[in-house]
Amino acid sequence: MESKTLKKLLTIVLLTITISYALDKLIFFGLNKISDNVMSGQAIGKTNQFLSVKDTTDFIVFGNSRANHHIDVDIFSNNAYNMGVDGTGIAYSSTLINTLNPKKEQTVLVHIDTKNFFDEDYDGSDIRGLKTKYHRDKKITQALNNSKQLSILQSFYYSMNYNGNAFGIIKNYFKPSYDHKLYNGYDPLKISESQKSMRNTILAQNAEVDYNCNKGYKVNEVALSYLKSIKEFSENSKKKFIFITSPTYDDNCSEDNEKLSEIMNQLNLEYKDYSNLNQLGDKSYWKDLTHMSQKGAEVFSKKLKEDIAKGFN
Repeated sequence: MESKTLKKLLTIVLLTITISYALDKLIFFGLNKISDNVMSGQAIGKTNQFLSVKDTTDFIVFGNSRANHHIDVDIFSNNAYNMGVDGTGIAYSSTLINTLNPKKEQTVLVHIDTKNFFDEDYDGSDIRGLKTKYHRDKKITQALNNSKQLSILQSFYYSMNYNGNAFGIIKNYFKPSYDHKLYNGYDPLKISESQKSMRNTILAQNAEVDYNCNKGYKVNEVALSYLKSIKEFSENSKKKFIFITSPTYDDNCSEDNEKLSEIMNQLNLEYKDYSNLNQLGDKSYWKDLTHMSQKGAEVFSKKLKEDIAKGFN
């Protein structure tokens, strides 16, 4: 009797797993059909547009919000794309860089933030921002598997990779946030009159802060491994790679910048640190302590273009 009951229970469990697995693939297929037609929004639209133009552009930018909001790619080329994404780190950038066609000649500008390299808590989890391309793009899937940042369940139930993004994807499917044909990935920060007073207060308060910079900065090995991955790709491609750290309003600690410069030199990577760029002291060039306004970004982009033309080294 117990044997029959156990067999029935196992049959029910197996049937439930089979149905849920089939339902998962059906949902995954449906979301794929929708998401493939979304070309706006940060949930997946920007990634889709990048994947569609990445091998035809002349100039591409990678990095976090300080790449996204600071580098006006139109100043560099009329065939460029800014793939900077807010809240991401070097794991995210490295993964997308490895999707590029190594035989295509391009200039690739990579924004490097010191906080990744000397933050002991950085674990590369920003790569999960690409989970909607898991089991859809070979290079991204491989990087996600190597990162160990996804649960075992996500390897079987593919639709889980849309968790947290499905609403934004569906919203942009029916009502695009912008016309992607007119979008180059650069998102300038415009400052309203009401925001200026708050910004000025924040910038003034920063000057009064007593910073303790003796932290004995230690390189984060996860961040370093992703940087080395970019280096390896660059050495096997026809692309020109340039690495920068974009400006902050007043970088009171220089030890981390100096150590990052040493790392870049050791790896023989072309790098320039703009953390304290004197030309950007005007408050109107800033939105906050680490992000420039559209006015500041345009000044910086022109300066950066001049420096690249002259050669950093």
